[in-house]
Amino acid sequence: MTDPLDIPLGPERTVWVFAIDLPKDRAEAFAKGPLAPALGVERLDAAQTEFLDADLFTDYGFANYLTEGQGVAEASVADDSARLDALRGPVLLVFRPGLGQGRLSPQPPLRLIGRYDETPSPPHIGMPIYDAEADRIAVPQKKRPSDAAMSGRVAMVVLILLAIFVTLFVWGAS
Repeated sequence: MTDPLDIPLGPERTVWVFAIDLPKDRAEAFAKGPLAPALGVERLDAAQTEFLDADLFTDYGFANYLTEGQGVAEASVADDSARLDALRGPVLLVFRPGLGQGRLSPQPPLRLIGRYDETPSPPHIGMPIYDAEADRIAVPQKKRPSDAAMSGRVAMVVLILLAIFVTLFVWGAS
């Protein structure tokens, strides 16, 4: 398994869950302030963070919120579901699109709960494949039709023309 603090490359969304070890009123002010230094990153898009009160999810379950509300894979959350459901107090969610490359280095009052990945979506037919290691999109090359396929197409055209010729011949004879 990869280090949970590494920022992965790729099109899938990743979410880090941090507990904020502060009283709720101070935690909300902290979450609205500049979070990049507390996360140990150079830049952070504040729109890609979410401040929550985990106490609101006691009946529903915080693990359910991540899987159903945020699209996180159930397999990614499965090992930590009891710990996620036991969370209380202020929580910060940080999403992958808001970060650059590298690694997170959270500082107190942030405490890492875990990193969770979304369910990978199946590739769309005809869509280019994303190569995460090269951080580029590989466009598949179209294959040239085989000789058998070409001869089958030629035979089909000949049969169609022959059918048209026979039809015209019978129509003209009547």
